[in-house]
Amino acid sequence: MEEERGPIECRVRVPATTTNFGPGFDAFGAALRLYNWTTLRVGNGGSAESLPPMVQEAAEAFGKAVGEPIPSFECAISGEVPCARGLGSSATVRVGVLVGLNELRGRPLSRGRLVALASALEGHPDNVAAAVLGGFTISTDDGQTRVALGSQLEFVAFIPDMEMETEWARSVVAQTVSLQDAVWNLQRASRIAAAICLRRYEELSGLFEDRWHEPARVKRIAAWEEMRRTAYGAGAIGFYLSGAGSTLMALAVGRGGEVATALTRVAAKRGLKGICRRIQAENRGAKAWLRRPSRRLA
Repeated sequence: MEEERGPIECRVRVPATTTNFGPGFDAFGAALRLYNWTTLRVGNGGSAESLPPMVQEAAEAFGKAVGEPIPSFECAISGEVPCARGLGSSATVRVGVLVGLNELRGRPLSRGRLVALASALEGHPDNVAAAVLGGFTISTDDGQTRVALGSQLEFVAFIPDMEMETEWARSVVAQTVSLQDAVWNLQRASRIAAAICLRRYEELSGLFEDRWHEPARVKRIAAWEEMRRTAYGAGAIGFYLSGAGSTLMALAVGRGGEVATALTRVAAKRGLKGICRRIQAENRGAKAWLRRPSRRLA
């Protein structure tokens, strides 16, 4: 990242993510065609103190990983991923900074190492793995398995106006579960993973009920059960709370329009304010572009 040749800019497009898929808590994630953009520029000065804490932390983590200080840079973040809705907004920021700095530095870190760094900052790997790698990811603390998603699988997201604070959402998750409930979740999560990896999406139907994290979290969503029944009645093959919420996510094959119309109608009837979006999967993950800018960042 030499500054004597003038400023250089890296623009990073990072996809939103949906995670958990019901029983796949803190393990399953998928990237979506809904994006945030992080633009980093070196060579125009800038001060670390002026950067948001999340950006500073990511830059410091990258500097430690490559073993050298990071020069001052400017940073701008924009896009369409809403905050505190269970669509990975914080992951898009951290991934955007890490991928951008890695690109500016000449890619010293592999994508796997970037996932590990971002996971340490996030506290869990599911969002960042999908954001970096794209497609459907299954994560553990020490690695990921990733497969591409077929275009026939559609995500129908009802995104309420209501935010769901991640700190609260994680605080209400039970620290222990019964053996019966643990087996229930394990069985369904295993079948979800297998069906998605084999692209046998029709086998997903009926597998998304969770007995661990969702019951406590959805108490804050008055229309949860009615929205769930409506989605399945309109032809959805899955319905779950995306991430920590508040987004309600349906999966559909061929009937996404019907599911979206039905959810919108019920939400209006129940006074649940928000928007419904039909979104395809993003199989490419975070993508970066380098250029030499002619103007300062706004």
